[in-house]
Formats: sequence, structure tokens, C-alpha cells
Amino acid sequence: MHISMAPPRSSAAVAARGFTLVEVMVATLLCGLVLAGVLTTNLQLVRSSVRITQYAEMSAQIRQGLERLGHDLKIANAIRWNSASDITLTLPITGGAITQVTYAWTSAAQGLFLVPGADSTVTTGRVFLVRGITAHADGSAGVTFARYDRDGNAATTDLATKRVQVVLNVIRRTGQTAAATDTAVSAFFILRNKPIS
Repeated sequence: MHISMAPPRSSAAVAARGFTLVEVMVATLLCGLVLAGVLTTNLQLVRSSVRITQYAEMSAQIRQGLERLGHDLKIANAIRWNSASDITLTLPITGGAITQVTYAWTSAAQGLFLVPGADSTVTTGRVFLVRGITAHADGSAGVTFARYDRDGNAATTDLATKRVQVVLNVIRRTGQTAAATDTAVSAFFILRNKPIS
């Protein structure tokens, strides 16, 4: 009996055969999944970096704005309450003279600003201290001032005001990124130069 055997395949023939269509499709799918994961991670890192930058800028602007407001409140001789978002301070300057400066917020301006004089509607000389202050969801002001007497009770007159609290609702948003928000910024300042009534 004669058994015919097929000749063994050479290793060169096996090596030259290549990949099947199924193998190529599986490899392409796996590469696509890995690439999608890498791109998603990269996008999240970029968004996180933008939010951190926005928050740092916002914090620096709030700090500088509150320092400026605090300095003027501490040296103010008098305060005039125009509204809960608008106050005018009388400040001493060299030679015994005085000047006035108004700190205010409006929904149109969306920022805490100061302007020389006693009228916050004037745009000449307006300096923005903190930008990105929107109205609250209920429509209330993004910046509010509260006034207190020397005992910490709510003051009802300019003469009785000895301490001022400012509360800011600050939001930063750039393009499609999520907003960096700091809604609970609050500071108290004592009017040191203002005489007690």
C-alpha cells in the first residue's frame, strides 16, 4: 500500500501568506479604540488646563479688585449709598482736598468698576476691577454691598455706616469650555477714617 503524503509546507510559504481581512479589521478596530482613548484624555487635559488658567486669572482679578476697593473704603471720609450695587466714597487727597469715586456694578457692564465722581453711569474714566460678574439666576445683582454700623447691625443711613460687605458672583467662560465659577466671594471692610455718628 502506498500512502501519498503531501509535502510539508516550507516556512517561507507560511511567512509570505499575510494577514486575513478579519485580522486587519480587528487590528484597525483596536487601534481606533486606543486612539479615541488617547484623544479623549488629551481633550480632557486641555479643558482642565483652560479651567485652571481661568480660575487663576479670576482669582487674581478678584484679589486685586478687592484690594483696591478695600484701600479706598479704609481711607474714605464719607460714603453715599446710591443702591445695593452702587456706592460713592469721599476720599482725602494731598493738601487736605477731597475727591469722590464711585464703585458700581450694572447688568450691562457685567463687572465691578470704579469711576471718578459720584455718577456710575459715566463711562469716561471707568476702570473695571473684576470682569465676568453676571446677575444671579433669579435676576438679582451680581455685586451687592451691605452696610453695617459700628456694632455690626445693619445700617440704615450713610452716617451710621461704619463697615461694608461686598459679595461677588463671578463666572468665567471661554468658548466651549465649562465655566470657572466662584460665586461666594465676600469681604468686609471697616471705614477707618469715617467719623462715628
